[in-house]
Amino acid sequence: MNISIISDHGAFLFRYFHIIGGVAWIGVLWYINFIQGGYVGGLDAAGQTTAKQKLFPKVMWYFRYGALLTFITGVALIGIKGFDPKGMGLLIGQPVWNAWFAKIFPGFMFATIMFLNVWLVIWPRQKKVIAAANGEKIDGVPAMARRGFLASRTNTLLSIPMLFFMAAANNLKIGDVSSAQLQLWIIIVSGVLLLIEANALFTTNDPAAKPATFKPFESIKGVIHMGFLLTILLYVGVELLLK
Repeated sequence: MNISIISDHGAFLFRYFHIIGGVAWIGVLWYINFIQGGYVGGLDAAGQTTAKQKLFPKVMWYFRYGALLTFITGVALIGIKGFDPKGMGLLIGQPVWNAWFAKIFPGFMFATIMFLNVWLVIWPRQKKVIAAANGEKIDGVPAMARRGFLASRTNTLLSIPMLFFMAAANNLKIGDVSSAQLQLWIIIVSGVLLLIEANALFTTNDPAAKPATFKPFESIKGVIHMGFLLTILLYVGVELLLK
């Protein structure tokens, strides 16, 4: 099978559906964090129960399957472009390939963690929140809802630099990158991401607690500011380490 045929023609379709999935996923993510959360939180108990019964299932369907479509097509695109030297003329390990991979790596890793948060952290807990609203007896619902909130806010934070580096992969010029530079960059980005995700997974999920490590993300303004700050810091890293 000539994989270059897929590179020439199939990549367009993968990219098209990647964009559709991304718009659905990130659009719903921002809707949940910027609009729905505050609105539902301001309703009385009966209104909140109705929202959990009727609104949450629909929102979560588009949310999780938008994430799934985005992730699958994104992996396909990276495979076609980064690991098909015949199709794209990129030789793995060469400075030009290293430069491309250095730019796509943060976006891909952030998106991967966001995808895992959706399916392994947010959705399992939201299912129980919805079930409790429908009358099932489930213990610890406030704590589960809080953990889902922490993961959702973390995804919102990560979405800002993720989109920056997805756009940077084909549009930001940085020149050739050596293997040593790429390795250092991968270590730094991975370390930053692990710290952020650990904060989401292991910070106390007591609804009454406001831990200092998560305080900047509690408000919409705070998480937006922190997202752009993270983007700026990573871009500075690109300028200092990869150019």
